[in-house]
Amino acid sequence: MKKTMQLLGVIFTLAILNSCYDSPDLGGLSSELVVSTDVDLDVDFSSYSTYYLSDTIHIVTNSIKRDSIMVSPESDDVINEIEANMNERGYTRSIDPNDIITKTADIAIATNIIRVTNTGQTCYGWWGNYPGYWSPWGWGGGGYYYPYCTTYKYDTGTLILEFGDIKNSNTTDDVKAMWTAAMFGVLSSYDSTNIDRAVNAVEQAFLQSPYIQN
Repeated sequence: MKKTMQLLGVIFTLAILNSCYDSPDLGGLSSELVVSTDVDLDVDFSSYSTYYLSDTIHIVTNSIKRDSIMVSPESDDVINEIEANMNERGYTRSIDPNDIITKTADIAIATNIIRVTNTGQTCYGWWGNYPGYWSPWGWGGGGYYYPYCTTYKYDTGTLILEFGDIKNSNTTDDVKAMWTAAMFGVLSSYDSTNIDRAVNAVEQAFLQSPYIQN
């Protein structure tokens, strides 16, 4: 079931990235999160009362060897924010994974981070119309100037929340997604900032989903 929920998150993220909508102004979004939510309009959230939520966040990367999990206490702030929102809306949490198998839990919440590492190099300098040296007829007159290069590496990440309909599923291997939230931009250069951004994104996802109410 975990693999199914993770796959749904990846598919949803790719669908958003490749949609036909106009791209937002990246300059205006440089310090802000983009939170997108999708819901099954046939779902009556008031018919559910319990949910399963692990304290583990799965981290899926563009390199299998770097896939990992985030566990308590590192995951606490994000998990606690999800729990607080769910409890405030009248749902009761389960932390026993067996409650999914026995259907004691009505909803299974999967939490994943899709993390991509970006690397590259930029070089400066020109000479005689060939890249690499400074033009002798450019600023400052004659001479040439050896090139210099800068190498960069940064991570981009999307936090995915998915609600799986355990109550109405036939098996734990065939779980329908009721609600999905994709929170773009949760990763930055500092771990403490990452957590703050992720918590804020979770709060925003629930704010724009008032129909999640028991």
